[in-house]
Amino acid sequence: MKKLLVILSASAFLSAPVLAEKPEWAGNGKPGEEQMAEHKANMEKQMEDGQSEIDEKMKKNKDKAEKQVKKHKNDAEDYKDKAKEKAEQYKEKSDDEKKGLEKQKEKKAEQMKKEMDKGSEKGQQKREENSKKWWKFWE
Repeated sequence: MKKLLVILSASAFLSAPVLAEKPEWAGNGKPGEEQMAEHKANMEKQMEDGQSEIDEKMKKNKDKAEKQVKKHKNDAEDYKDKAKEKAEQYKEKSDDEKKGLEKQKEKKAEQMKKEMDKGSEKGQQKREENSKKWWKFWE
């Protein structure tokens, strides 16, 4: 009895897929020429729609790329202009510093000349000895 019950339950479980209804698309055999032509037309239409979408996206991307290129060119030009301005400022600043150093050297030379002219000859010689630079010890 137990064996019979096991066999019946197993057969009921395994026969369920066999008793299921067949789907509409299955088992009709090869499609006819009409169905093949219809399918081909549908596929061509999908291809055209897809191609038009691709073309639109490419146009949008091309426009974006052109805008970015223009923006980067403008940024580069602005950067060049700013760099030129800064270079000019630094040049002017260095020229001013050079002029200032030259003025200081002239004043120092005048001061040394005035100092050398003062006093006696012995005092002048003494100042000359003291004014020698310490790193020029061979003179």
